[in-house]
Amino acid sequence: MARHKSTDIRNIALCGHAGSGKTILAEAMLLKARAIGRLGSIVDGSTVSDYEREEKEHRYSLNSSVLHASYGGCEIHIIDTPGQVDFQGGMISGLAAADCAIICVNAMRGVELMTRKAWDISGRYGLGRMIAINRMDGENVNFQEILAGVGKAFGQKCVPFVLNRGEGVSFQGVKPIFAAEPDPETASLRQTAIENAVEADDALMEKYLESGEISPEELAGAMPKAILSGAVVPIFVLAGEKDIGVAELLDFIAAYAPSPLLARRKLVDAESDARAVLEPKEDGPVLAQVFKIVSDPHVGKLSFMRIFSGRLESKSQVNVSSTGRPEKLAQLFVAQGDKREDVAEGVTGDIVGVAKVDNLHVGDTLYASGNLRLEKMPFPTPMSGLAVAPRNRGDEQKMGSNIHRLCEEDPTFTFARSEQTGEQVISGLGQVHLDVMLARLKSRYGMELDTKPPKIPYLETVTRESEGSYRHKKQSGGAGQFGEVHLRIGPNERGKGFEFINAIVGGVISGPFIPSVEKGVKKALEKGPVAGFPMVDVVVELFFGKEHPVDSKDIAFQIAGEMGFREIVEGCKPVLLEPIVDLEIAFPAQYFGDISGDISSRRGRPTGTDQMGEMQILKAQVPLAEVADYGATLKAITQGEGSFSMQLSHYESVPTNIAQQVREKAKAMQEAGKTSTKASARS
Repeated sequence: MARHKSTDIRNIALCGHAGSGKTILAEAMLLKARAIGRLGSIVDGSTVSDYEREEKEHRYSLNSSVLHASYGGCEIHIIDTPGQVDFQGGMISGLAAADCAIICVNAMRGVELMTRKAWDISGRYGLGRMIAINRMDGENVNFQEILAGVGKAFGQKCVPFVLNRGEGVSFQGVKPIFAAEPDPETASLRQTAIENAVEADDALMEKYLESGEISPEELAGAMPKAILSGAVVPIFVLAGEKDIGVAELLDFIAAYAPSPLLARRKLVDAESDARAVLEPKEDGPVLAQVFKIVSDPHVGKLSFMRIFSGRLESKSQVNVSSTGRPEKLAQLFVAQGDKREDVAEGVTGDIVGVAKVDNLHVGDTLYASGNLRLEKMPFPTPMSGLAVAPRNRGDEQKMGSNIHRLCEEDPTFTFARSEQTGEQVISGLGQVHLDVMLARLKSRYGMELDTKPPKIPYLETVTRESEGSYRHKKQSGGAGQFGEVHLRIGPNERGKGFEFINAIVGGVISGPFIPSVEKGVKKALEKGPVAGFPMVDVVVELFFGKEHPVDSKDIAFQIAGEMGFREIVEGCKPVLLEPIVDLEIAFPAQYFGDISGDISSRRGRPTGTDQMGEMQILKAQVPLAEVADYGATLKAITQGEGSFSMQLSHYESVPTNIAQQVREKAKAMQEAGKTSTKASARS
């Protein structure tokens, strides 16, 4: 028998900027619901959520944490998500498992960068949203200013559902607008909330307009739909550490937060790519999504999943979207931080975990049948990188397997060998992200790496058309080699890559030799003429040639294609391309002049500005080569108050003077490599 019904489940994600009190609020909610016996502390590392060694050292969340509590007749699943920009992957995946986002705002700082990101991502998922203005007991708190900032950032549907008694150090408690005795202020807010709520139900709207009244039962039916549709965004005020406003928030969640049966997630047809909308069914075929992976050195791989439809039993078999193959699950469990409790099954809306199933990954859809899959999670591309090598000889294979375990946990952390530079590179969302991953690699697996800044992955291309011919002829006794090609080389549309056109007519080159020419050209593309970087966005047309009845063979036309390309491409005005990133910087407004000046000095182009409470947002496009050290610079300029994120945008031609510097550096490295090779050969 199921532990609870789907209608009694509430899935919420606590999200927002670092320092907004999410983890302590989660702790206070667990304590109020009697799921724990004492309030943990971030300072002494005793919270249920932040249980990893690195989290205790840094004193903030690095991963999403799964919690649960029974309150008001409901089973409330709480996902505490990270608030640091570098660890936003945990917020993105955590929100994917929720039905409602509780977006926390620091009362002393207002709306910040990750507050807005939480709002945007939860909207993309179609979640209901609430605002929790936390730390109302802090100094210099002005509730009306915060309220105005929230309204400006997120719209006028944001309505207070509690009134605060005092603020700042005088903050003493709250008064719910629906439970309190009517007074002018309470009545006004209550009417606004009801009017917004009935917008989600046409019949109820008509009735309300006619009678001006709505019953508690009708409100209970309308409010969850209104929250999901965005017609109502309830605002709560609280001081989580002092247990002020926590009960009122929990009461509202139990009474009005959307149940899993109201979820309407986007689905994608795996074959046709057509879009659909999920309508959850408790008795329907199982549809679930993996949103969190933990690689435990002692227990093995732990996979956490949200069941969106159907019922999932321990030791049942499901299909996995990333492999297309069936996978047998082991014993299911529910989690309270790092503690686990076995359960027999999970119903629609449940959040459960399973151990030791190797072929599960973050974002995987688990399904019984059919082609519909849950939409992929919108993770940003990791752009901060470090070239790595094992400190101890012989650890190359061990390094790769251990780093890949960390990559499985965090899709915003990647590890790959760069085809352009030959380096093994770890990439993340910032230097702090990379530092934490390196520390985790050491603490979990006892492995230390040597690191250095990675080489910039430049590319090369051509800017005009040129044509010519090349004859490869080799005779050294016996059968020789002969192949002649006539090539026309020109630029392709940016982003289209390499295109080979066979324009041979009359059989002047036999059909089997055409792929040989293409293979030779592709080899030449690996090292461009400017500085030896790979060439992209090039069209090569083979329009004429000659062959010999005896000496023509595959290798001859490969060499002719390669050498012909290398000669002809010099007339195509080849250029160097560099990666350009979209940079978004959040910082206190007083630093705008310093920030914009620094971006200009890095060859950056501002693309827009925005205001977010006390914070200024500057968006710019900047060459990746110019922002390798940007985290340290921003920290110095803003006294540690700034944050940034970046994503690859496109590639652009490098200015002539910069290209010359890159060319000289590449040439020097090639010469150094040759010298090193000769020295090794002599020894």
